[in-house]
Amino acid sequence: MYVVIVGCSAEGYHLSKGLLASGYEVVVIDKNEARCHLLYNELGSIMVHGDGTDQNILEAAGAARSDMLIATTRTDQTNLIACQTAKQIFNVPRTASIVVDTKNEPLFHMLGVDVVVNSTHLAVTQLEAKVQGKPLVHLMNLRASNTELVNIAIPEDAAVIGKRLSDIQMPDTSFVSLIVKKDNPTIANPNSVIEAHDEIIAITTTEEEHLLYETLTGV
Repeated sequence: MYVVIVGCSAEGYHLSKGLLASGYEVVVIDKNEARCHLLYNELGSIMVHGDGTDQNILEAAGAARSDMLIATTRTDQTNLIACQTAKQIFNVPRTASIVVDTKNEPLFHMLGVDVVVNSTHLAVTQLEAKVQGKPLVHLMNLRASNTELVNIAIPEDAAVIGKRLSDIQMPDTSFVSLIVKKDNPTIANPNSVIEAHDEIIAITTTEEEHLLYETLTGV
């Protein structure tokens, strides 16, 4: 498998090393000459010095025969243009990109980037998971705009304890999909009864997530 990586950021650097170690054929494009030299000295001649949005540079990097292009620069505009050029000019089968500004994620999906990784969301999710008690953890952004998959832990004094889901007034665009009881996940249904220390896996919107949290954890 041949992969073109646009951007020798920290993510691009570690990704290229990992893919090479796994036996992939990799080339990395970056405008910064110093970074190109550093990676060349460490990993060999996998570097192309230039602008990853430039058709001539992409052609020189072998984009036309690549199986995937991954954009990892710290600029969303550059990442999006690189992915679109790869798809539209070189017919690259799959593209992937980091998104730095969370507001731009829906645009990447809308314009056909196959895999979109929100770097801010990943960092927040990892930090949330380390907070003791983890009251509300973002599990992932779903493809629909402003839609989240969240994990909410039910405290011992929550008013919903002992109630069935059908008896709880949920926010309009939120619904519970799974209930984890003592590490045993079960599919939620209207007759599911909420107990202390349950973990509720729910789909909600960014606008309603705090309302959902208050509904399930409030006293």
